[in-house]
Amino acid sequence: MKKIFIGFLALLTANSSFAQDAADKKFQAGIVFGAGMNFQDMSTKLVNNNGVGSDLLVGGNFNYMFNETIGITSGLEFEFSKVKFEPGNGSLYYYYNDSKILAQDDIAEASHIYSLTSRKQSMTYLTIPTMVIFRTNFIGYMRYFGKLGMRHGFLLGQNSTDEGSSRLLSDPTSSFAPMQNSNMKASNEALFYKGTIGIAGGAEWNFVGSTCLVAEIGFYYGITPLYYNRKNPYLATIDQVGGVPQERFISNAAKQSQLQLKISFLF
Repeated sequence: MKKIFIGFLALLTANSSFAQDAADKKFQAGIVFGAGMNFQDMSTKLVNNNGVGSDLLVGGNFNYMFNETIGITSGLEFEFSKVKFEPGNGSLYYYYNDSKILAQDDIAEASHIYSLTSRKQSMTYLTIPTMVIFRTNFIGYMRYFGKLGMRHGFLLGQNSTDEGSSRLLSDPTSSFAPMQNSNMKASNEALFYKGTIGIAGGAEWNFVGSTCLVAEIGFYYGITPLYYNRKNPYLATIDQVGGVPQERFISNAAKQSQLQLKISFLF
């Protein structure tokens, strides 16, 4: 019994020194993984959300502490975001050639027209978080924190998978036939910069040495539009003007909010 008691005390002393090692570090860095949900607020009634989008991320984060309780968090994250939408009040269609969706000023180059019933759009961002972190002192092997700040996303690429039907423009007798359009791209459709502001909170577990496992959940509100192509839009609809159908191109700015769960290993 005496040996067990002495061993238990030794373990407590070692773990306390580990926590002290982590507490004394001004700089922590490591890898981060995350998953979440995207919520889109469409800017026109002609476009509706089609369920919740998904968000995956991987990268590296760091904490720099001014003192034991206040610091900043930043890093680099590759973010893989999906958006799903469908027509709202009215039809939606676009002109295209091969895998290129054409804007209003370029439809003379089109070979087909596509009537859209649903779209799943994938966007890849390089995201830089800039947040202030407030955290407690260690309570045993755990400490808790809150974050407040912004996430800055820079678009690296985007493509769409569309469900609907297509018609050949060169044949006036052709009719729309069901077709899935995969890996479709539209230049400059999505805005290059995506800015969100939000809060997060979580816990940090010092499980060995100065290495910590961190779990956090955060909500981020979009302050910039996802799309910004008002002068030369891609999507069109049909308006009835005096009983005569007229083509009208529309712009869907949309804003995105995100709920994210992140797991980090900091060293």
